[in-house]
Amino acid sequence: MLRVLREVGLVGEREATADGAREFRLALESLGTTFIKLGQLLSSRPDLLPDVYIEELGHLVDEVPPVPFAELEPIVAADLGPDVFVRLDPEPLATASIAQIHPAVLKDGRDVVVKIRRPGVAEQVALDLSLMHSAAGFGERRSETARLLQLAPLADELATHLRAELDFVEEAANAETIARIVAESPGLRVPAVIRPWVTERVLVLERVRGQKLAAGHGLPPERAGALAREFFRAYVRQITVEGVYHADPHRGNVLLTEDGSLALLDFGLLGRLDDDTRRTLVLLLSALAENRADAVADLILSVSLTTLASDEAGFVHEVRRKLPRYHGRSLGGIRAGEALADLQRAAVQHAIRLPTSFALVGKTLSQADSIARTLDPELDPIQLLEEYSLDVVWNEAERRLQPARVAGFAFAQLDPLARLPRKLAQLVGRLESGTVKVGIAPTDLGGLDRVLRSTANRLGAALIVVGLLVSSALMARVDDTVSLVGFLVSAALALYLFWKIVRTPGEL
Repeated sequence: MLRVLREVGLVGEREATADGAREFRLALESLGTTFIKLGQLLSSRPDLLPDVYIEELGHLVDEVPPVPFAELEPIVAADLGPDVFVRLDPEPLATASIAQIHPAVLKDGRDVVVKIRRPGVAEQVALDLSLMHSAAGFGERRSETARLLQLAPLADELATHLRAELDFVEEAANAETIARIVAESPGLRVPAVIRPWVTERVLVLERVRGQKLAAGHGLPPERAGALAREFFRAYVRQITVEGVYHADPHRGNVLLTEDGSLALLDFGLLGRLDDDTRRTLVLLLSALAENRADAVADLILSVSLTTLASDEAGFVHEVRRKLPRYHGRSLGGIRAGEALADLQRAAVQHAIRLPTSFALVGKTLSQADSIARTLDPELDPIQLLEEYSLDVVWNEAERRLQPARVAGFAFAQLDPLARLPRKLAQLVGRLESGTVKVGIAPTDLGGLDRVLRSTANRLGAALIVVGLLVSSALMARVDDTVSLVGFLVSAALALYLFWKIVRTPGEL
């Protein structure tokens, strides 16, 4: 594990290797639910981990041995009652670290699946998260690298995701939200939630029969290409128009159904964007599609946290250099999510902190890319964004011109204007009476503070050495031994001070 810590930059530095990445993935899988979810979260952060680690974490397997049905049956009976199903198959269709899925038949004859939370998983996750928060806090107190990697906020983000996935009531609401959003896409479907049989631990869903999407899907090329375009456009729409999106569309969560459509599964993780960030992403994706590097850089800077240490000009130059490489290439020639991942890395390298939503959006589009590649390797997502950007801009214009939004915007602008005369009168009054106060808040004085401390420390050490020399010379008349000890101590201190000055200029 020390090797892994060195390769990711937490303890020293070492070149990242495929063996180290594989060791890291296997360790996360062996540690269970919380750490598997941590790995999935880290796979969306190319700004934190090397490429080889990001790629390896994409292969995380969330599969565990099934819990005996005898342990799950009492949960179903307690939450739903004893007479809901004609048949509930004890053999699971799928098992994961949080839940198992079992096929069943309702009394009205409908085929369904029952998602049951594993016993004890909530308590284990709570314990793991507590340990993780403690470790992250300890690391940030002791390590500058840990602070740069924002370990504590990462632990908070993981806790938010896991708590949402443990609550099936929230997952049912998420599924219905996405079903409403994709209803206008005939090639996509979401299994219906079977109410009222929804609890925190048990969720009953319509059973959709199909197979996991793979390269040998057997669809005609025309159908596969059309489905790939529809799928990718649906996810762009979720992000840019709705501001609510299915944030985990990997291949295991997408089924190719018997009628040749795609079924989206597992809505424990839903991404949500505030309206300002959503509008910025609309413009950002449009600028990416149109190869406008300066606009891309400006939009990223507008939603990021910058300080005096941020190199904004260097970031703009980096975007200008990298952006053109993503145009005119098929999806098969672009590593999934490479464009957004490069933007994330460039931002961190230039001391620009992106919002956490950017990483999740990037991961979602990367996974949508991967599904699209499986269906149609020749699809060009950049071209598709360019074609779709006009529709997105029109949708945004219609949204912003809604009467309620226009009225709200007008009121927000007029209210400060109405208060302006009174504020000007107060300012003039204070100028006349000479009571205006101007405050200056100094920033980024860490360097000056270090210089002053170093200077004071060295002067203090020099005074101590001089004092020892003088006192030793005076003691020579009284006691030669004490005088010799004083001379030796002062000589040792002087040599140490000289060594520190040569070795670390500017420090003691």
